[in-house]
Amino acid sequence: MSGDQKTGKIATEQVKQEKADRLAKALRDNLHRRKAQARARKAPPIDTAETGMTAPVKTDNLPKGDG
Repeated sequence: MSGDQKTGKIATEQVKQEKADRLAKALRDNLHRRKAQARARKAPPIDTAETGMTAPVKTDNLPKGDG
C-alpha cells in the first residue's frame, strides 16, 4: 500500500468518525429536548396570581350561528 492510499484511508475513516460524532450529538440533543418537553408536560400548572404574570387568553373569532 502506498503513502497516498494510507492517507486516503485515514481521511475516509476521519470523515466517517466526524459524521458519527455529529449524529451522536444530534441524537443527544434530541433526547434532552424531548425529556425537557416531557417534564414540562408533567409539571403542575403555575398559578398566575402567585407569579403576577398573566397568561394569554385564546378567543374564537369565528362568527356564531353559521353552521
